[in-house]
Amino acid sequence: MKIDPETRHQNLAQHVKQQLEFIFVEDVKSSVITFVFVMYDVPLLLGLLSIFKHEFLWIVSPFILIVHLWGIRLVIKNPYSTQFEMVLFMGILGLFGAISLFIMVQGMSYYTLHITSVFYYIIINLTTILLAYIFVKYQIDKYAGDPTKEKKSGNQSKYMGVLTIAPAIGYILGQSVQETIILKHVISLIVIYFFAILFMYVAAKFLHRYFFMRANMDYVNYHPYSNKEKKKLIKQGFEIK
Repeated sequence: MKIDPETRHQNLAQHVKQQLEFIFVEDVKSSVITFVFVMYDVPLLLGLLSIFKHEFLWIVSPFILIVHLWGIRLVIKNPYSTQFEMVLFMGILGLFGAISLFIMVQGMSYYTLHITSVFYYIIINLTTILLAYIFVKYQIDKYAGDPTKEKKSGNQSKYMGVLTIAPAIGYILGQSVQETIILKHVISLIVIYFFAILFMYVAAKFLHRYFFMRANMDYVNYHPYSNKEKKKLIKQGFEIK
């Protein structure tokens, strides 16, 4: 994970440079709101309403509280002062989101769809563990080896397209089968599991980025204050150096 100190920053491969970058300060608030209050809360609420058991709310409540209180802090705080914290937050959000949504999948499977097959739970748990392993291994392998050597990137646009339209497809299918309660719950479960996998990927990506950046502080560049932000801080009495 540690880059040879003799390697110059301009010689680093593009994917390595990107993994050493912070989230743009202009995007911090919108990213927190989108990931927490839309991509996390909506499928979580869908799962809780489908199971309708208070026990599951109590199980995931620590994750909910930590994610929301931390997210509100980042929205309120000056994004220039929380650049490292934002990267860690995204990693923890991905981890907590994946765990809590996977709990919803298990609860819906048993209490909503009344699935009692042991084979089903073995398969879904093994699949989830395998996916987690693939995501983590992918991040480690991607940045291992020569940091100056460019690596071929896959066609991510098509995958991003799937990520974008999948919730919409789930909603449309859900509306089209309102009369078929069981099928509606099945589609809801699939949508929630999709978001659990998405958060799993986010956790692997940003937790690796956080520790990768910490291990290579000499190559990390903080986002400088914009002119607008400088004027605002000067008016508040801060000294900009």
